[in-house]
Amino acid sequence: MIKCALTKRTLQTPIYKSQSDRSITSLSQIYNGATVVYLNTDIGHLQTNEIENIETYYDKQYEFFNQSEEDDVLYKVVDGEKIFRQQHQVDTLVSKIKFESGMNVLDYGCAKGTVMKRLSTLNLNVIPYLFDVSQMYVHLWEKFLPSDRYASYHPKEEWNGIFDVITSFFAFEHTPDPIKELLTIKSLLKPDGIFYCIVPNVFENTGDFIVADHVHHYSEVSLRYMFAKAGFQTIEVDSRSHFAAFIVIGKNTDYNSIPYEIPQVDLANTNQACLDIANYWENLQLKIADFEQKTVNQEAAIYGAGVYGNFIATCIRDLDNIKCFVDQNPLLKGKTMLGKPILHPSDLPLKITKLYIGLNPKIAQAAISNIDDWKKCNHEYLFL
Repeated sequence: MIKCALTKRTLQTPIYKSQSDRSITSLSQIYNGATVVYLNTDIGHLQTNEIENIETYYDKQYEFFNQSEEDDVLYKVVDGEKIFRQQHQVDTLVSKIKFESGMNVLDYGCAKGTVMKRLSTLNLNVIPYLFDVSQMYVHLWEKFLPSDRYASYHPKEEWNGIFDVITSFFAFEHTPDPIKELLTIKSLLKPDGIFYCIVPNVFENTGDFIVADHVHHYSEVSLRYMFAKAGFQTIEVDSRSHFAAFIVIGKNTDYNSIPYEIPQVDLANTNQACLDIANYWENLQLKIADFEQKTVNQEAAIYGAGVYGNFIATCIRDLDNIKCFVDQNPLLKGKTMLGKPILHPSDLPLKITKLYIGLNPKIAQAAISNIDDWKKCNHEYLFL
């Protein structure tokens, strides 16, 4: 039983509970605890039990590629060119927000601050600021910003009401109390200031559903409800420009909250989609177990060193048969996952022909078919 952070309704019965006591975090790390997910049918919103000591986790343990400024998530590969997520974020942001010289722009939940750093190189003459709930990234921030333009734990008091635009990239799924955060952002914005927010779209990337440290899985219905409740006029909810994510753009108003009438057809469709996702993950473990049984005592590999790949690993009974992970991200070259080496597809030993494909099912078959090194291989794949 939990209380919905958006409506305060008590949610009695979860729609999903992992069978294993091991879960996966958004950084593809193992978390010792079950994943339990609830659905608020009033607003089409999914909420997961918080991980233990969540404040300490984000302050001290959530190391989002903080070893260097270059580390990033591979977003897509187009004609052999690797495009990383933060570059795509900046390109999309600039296409949607009309920046003008002298604008104050804050990235709220900024992690390394890479988005603002990239934005600063585009000669837009905006004034970037950074905020995060951790001090782990200060060594990167101070390389390009003075100390009065970044803050940890709490925004600086002198920042109240000074921002033209506030951005948030993949942060609001982590926060236990998103309404509280929205009200803080509201206080930092100028009148009619813009809040530009990106959160995962669980309906396009079902892997987000089983991520233990994502407390919230938003729908378009619940996003519009949340923005209205905090006094923001929703300008746009875009589910197309960024793969498997919602881009939400809201405008600050003079009101603490504004009315929002939930479309009942949209709500019904959203609730059913949530139940379908829960059922998918309930059944997937059986599918993985069946493939393992059919290939028992045969060497195998897991393609994908992210959430899907790690979820597969938690379901496999005998990891000794898994000889490696396979991933195209060059930043993972030479690294290991669960004690297994991470190899480029071209380096996969020919004797390994059984592969679990740990990718988003919507893109998995196309991604595998585009691997030139494997086109003549006699592989047997398990697609999720």
